[in-house]
Amino acid sequence: GSGTPMGRSMKPGSPSTSFGSNASSFVSDATASGTATASFSSCGSWDAGPGGNDELKTTVMMRNLPNDYTREMLFKLLDQEGFNGCYDLVYLPIDYHSKVGFGYAFINLVSHDEAERFRAHFTDFSNWEVVSQKVCEVCWSSVLQGVQAHVDRYRNSPVMHEAVRDEFKPVLFENGKRVPFPGPTKSIRAPRARRRDSK
Repeated sequence: GSGTPMGRSMKPGSPSTSFGSNASSFVSDATASGTATASFSSCGSWDAGPGGNDELKTTVMMRNLPNDYTREMLFKLLDQEGFNGCYDLVYLPIDYHSKVGFGYAFINLVSHDEAERFRAHFTDFSNWEVVSQKVCEVCWSSVLQGVQAHVDRYRNSPVMHEAVRDEFKPVLFENGKRVPFPGPTKSIRAPRARRRDSK
């Protein structure tokens, strides 16, 4: 490729490098233990306050998605609602064992303005493809911002292991078309098998 359009929303020295190997599957690990879940699945206010640099942010978290929403259903929803070509990364965390979603997704929009439009459109959204009483919330992702940070974070993560089904993995897009996720830079360990005892 020519240039690095994937990195346009991240500055050099991505904060993702500070997570370390012990956080190598933070979504699946965090959601498996009730204590850590809140930091990944709860929305604060849209305005991060002083020092939040909100005008640079492009990654949002959709909360209160129907748990039986699949990644393909989410793609269809985003496109039907007028966002085709406006996002370049989608990740819908799914429980590998039950094959049920955790009810939230991370979407990186191609610009801050598109992210603001996305928030305005999907806040209080409830016109799901499946029967559900859930009402969508949208907030900034507090974990990672920008498509390059997500690439750096996930390319060596267990979620990208060959044993993991494709529909469980994060996906990259360019101009509305899916593009390959960059390969790993080191050996990827297989994800730990987990069972959810509650619910």
